[in-house]
Amino acid sequence: MHLAHNVGRLRRGPAFALLGVVLAVIALSLSQCRTVDERLTGVAVGPAKAENCMNRCAKVWNDSMRVENSLHVENVRACMGDSICLALENARWAEVAARLDASRLACQNDCRHQGSGGGR
Repeated sequence: MHLAHNVGRLRRGPAFALLGVVLAVIALSLSQCRTVDERLTGVAVGPAKAENCMNRCAKVWNDSMRVENSLHVENVRACMGDSICLALENARWAEVAARLDASRLACQNDCRHQGSGGGR
């Protein structure tokens, strides 16, 4: 009985390592959404630039949520019905989902400021 419980814990190690890698990729990809003055690029396309940026933010969020959903399903299966394990996984999932939502909103806010002439 104790062996089955320990197997679930052993599986969580690689899952949390994968989570760390995913969060690092998310942070790097969201950091690509930067404000750029049109004088740097020489191209002023107006609203299309912000729309492309918003699309990138949405794509990063969708890709990240897809990965996190898969990881959540794997972690729930690894819990093998253990109520404490399931509660911890659900709390982890809620935190990750909130962090991804906040990152998406920050990225979208950066998109809205692009081309505003602020020269940041």
